Amino acid sequence: MKRVIINADDFGYSSAVNQGIIKSHKDGILTSTTLMANMPGCDEAILLAKENVNLGVGAHLVLTCGKPLTKVTSLIDEKGDFYNLVEYKKHRKQMCDEEIFQEWSYQIDYLIDQGLNLTHLDSHHHVHSFPENLEITKRIANKYNLCFRNIFNLEENIELPAQKGIKGFFDLMNHTAIRDLTIPFYKNPVKCFEEIQIVLDKVKDNEITELMVHPAYVDEILYFNSSFNIQRMKEVSILCDSQMKKLLEKNKIVTCSYKNL
Repeated sequence: MKRVIINADDFGYSSAVNQGIIKSHKDGILTSTTLMANMPGCDEAILLAKENVNLGVGAHLVLTCGKPLTKVTSLIDEKGDFYNLVEYKKHRKQMCDEEIFQEWSYQIDYLIDQGLNLTHLDSHHHVHSFPENLEITKRIANKYNLCFRNIFNLEENIELPAQKGIKGFFDLMNHTAIRDLTIPFYKNPVKCFEEIQIVLDKVKDNEITELMVHPAYVDEILYFNSSFNIQRMKEVSILCDSQMKKLLEKNKIVTCSYKNL
């Protein structure tokens, strides 16, 4: 059996992002998402998660976007914001590992305290898988006994508990025919779904693969804070298109979430 977890990053980023993710779950094939505890749409996302009980919800740990939830000094710029990814790479050597561990712990604890049964963990910009953060990632995994997204051969680099056999990982928007579609994407649907078929061809029997997606609608928060914005609307359309369901059936792929494992 081929099983695929279709996971949306950035739940909680903003209200428009939340609505795009819920649309993709209710009317499409989205099975899972990860929630950013430090972003403006977090509390709305928590309510939506409780209303949509079949949607698996994990924590999207943040170190490169928005403001921290704890009092830190080494992780932030002069405005009190996390460094963006470029600045993070410049300042990482000066960052305190313990501050990162405590901040990530607080982000997870906040979601748990709000009544969410978290299914798994990943991170904004995949920073949990960066070599300099692997020991922190291992500490977090041991503390909460939750599996992490297996990107960049993470599972091979360090032993983590509860990984649940997630082997493959694909990013839908890494494929040119999908990324470069115009709005609406229906102007060129054939090429789009041909590209998606190439992705699905890589899914192996008797393995669980995660397909990372970023469906969203666009509001001012997303538009002015992320260079990856308008493209997300395409993903809502793709995930809700009946052709996607047909492709999964054709390839004998069963969708699931981390909560089903």
